[in-house]
Formats: sequence, structure tokens, C-alpha cells
Amino acid sequence: MASIKDVAKKAGVSTATVSRVLNNHRGVIPETRKVVREAMDYLCYVPSKSAFQLSGKCSGLIAVVLPNLVNPHFCELLATFEEEARYIGKSVIVKTHQNQPQQDKQIIHTLIGMGIDSLLWVPTEAEAELSEWLIATHIPVAVVTQVSRFFNSVSIDQSKGAESIAEHFIKSGHTTFGFVAQEGVDNRKVSSWSKKITSQGLTVDKENQFWIEKGKGERISGHISILEDIVEKLAARKNQCTCLWVYNDVAASYIIDGLKARQVAVPQDIAIASFDNTFLAQTKKITSMAQPINEIAHLAFTMVNNESEQENIEMYEIVSRLIIRESSVTINITTL
Repeated sequence: MASIKDVAKKAGVSTATVSRVLNNHRGVIPETRKVVREAMDYLCYVPSKSAFQLSGKCSGLIAVVLPNLVNPHFCELLATFEEEARYIGKSVIVKTHQNQPQQDKQIIHTLIGMGIDSLLWVPTEAEAELSEWLIATHIPVAVVTQVSRFFNSVSIDQSKGAESIAEHFIKSGHTTFGFVAQEGVDNRKVSSWSKKITSQGLTVDKENQFWIEKGKGERISGHISILEDIVEKLAARKNQCTCLWVYNDVAASYIIDGLKARQVAVPQDIAIASFDNTFLAQTKKITSMAQPINEIAHLAFTMVNNESEQENIEMYEIVSRLIIRESSVTINITTL
């Protein structure tokens, strides 16, 4: 079995550097971390959890709490967390709260009782209620994809993303706008998107605003019937809404397929854009706001596994960018 010395020799670094990589130390530059991890993979080196556990420092468990695993965005996030954990000899335990605050609270209480080392969390509004108690446990917490007032966080500027979609639609010549969003989750997006449109002297008709009850978009059962109803309404009056943004790639994909099945052309009749830029958006050529999942996950993971004491809450906000594809623009291909 390979040792830490073998990894250091293979990577061409000191054993101290390998140790810093294993402890996710912030002082290690990305290039060095990559070389050390490649050496670990080549040698099939697995850090020993028992050494940590016997020292009383940790249980070796990192908890990840997400809204759901239906959305590929959260699956990709989880995959990166698991990869990060593997390189420091820890294991990930994952739970989903379906955007239900009561479930969120029960899950967090259960995980703390299991003796987790740290928590990576996409919370509901239960975050505020749990904050004082959770801080008192001294368990490192990082909130992911949202801004937090209580814990370290890594977020995406969703408001800017919504504005970018509005700008894209306006520049494409659209004058009738619509959206599909989740109540209590996408309100900031809707506000920024609407302000951008109204600032240009345009309006968003109420009949083109489709709100999904919070939590319903996280489930398979019932979710499809809600989207089917939206598709029926859009198809019945396609000329009254020429562009639409949808809260994630999964819902956007279903709506696009539903519209096409009803002879509504995308993007000619209705242009569509969504959020997350998951593998689904890439394969189905959906215009979507890209989120750097690897960067988000690594920053969050570093926050909860940094051994040094922190005096202040850290907050990172990452800028996303709009990837324009065939769901929102007509692409003409000519041969010479």
C-alpha cells in the first residue's frame, strides 16, 4: 500500500506539502494540489480515516444537505463534494429537504446527532431559526449557492444572471415576456428580471407569469402535471408570450419538448432560457446561465475543512455567464 512518502516522491513535492493537500490547506496553489492528487490516484493512495478518528479530531463524515437530486445541478455539486472528500479520506452523507423548512430542521438535527465533522448546506428559510443553535455546536458550516448572514457562503449572483437573460431577450427584439419560477426561491431573480424589462419601457403581463408553489418543483410526482398545465396555457396563446425564462434546465427541457409536441416552434414562436447550464442544457442546446460548479464546491469545501480559526464570516459571490444556444436564437447554417 502506498504511503504519504510515496505520494510526495511521485508528485515531486515534500511530505509536508502532501499533508497540506490532505488537510485542504488554503496555502496550496491549485497547480500543486492537482499534481499531488494525480499522484494519489496513480498510486491508489487512500488517506487513513482511522488516524483522524483515533485522535478525536473527527468522525470522517461530511454532511451535504440539498433541495433535491432531481436537478442535475445538485447532482453535479454533490459529485464534486464527494471527489474533494475522497482526497482527504472522508466520506459524504447526503440528505434532501425538498425545500420544506420542517424537513430541513429535522435533517440538520439528525446529522448533528450523528457526529458529523462539517456541513455543506443549501438551506431553506429554516437557516435563521437554526443558526444560533448550529453555531453553538462549533461544527463548520458553509452555505452553498446562497448568501448567508450567519455562516460562510459561496453564492452565484442570481440577480445579475436574471438581468442577463432579460438583456438577451430585449436585444433579440422581444416585447412580450414570461417566466416560470418557484415561489420563495426565485423571487430575487424575478424582481431583477422585471426591473430590467420595465427600465426599457416594456411590461411583463400577469398572464405570462407562472409561479410554482415552493417545494413542488423539487418533486417528481406532481411536478410534471404542473409543467404540463403551463405548456397547455403557453401553446393556447403562443403569440402573447414570445420569450420565457425557466427556473432550471430540467423544467425548461420539459417545456420545450411539450411546446414542440403542440407545434409551437422554439425559438421561432417562443424563445426559452433557463438557469444552471447542466449537462442537460448542453446536450439539448438550451440557452442557460452557467454556474462554475467545481469552483463553488471547492471554495465551500475549503471553508469547512480549514483548520485555522475564523473571526469573520466569509462570503464569496461568483459571477455566472449566459451561454446562448438554439433554444433562444435561430441559427442559420449555410454551406459555401
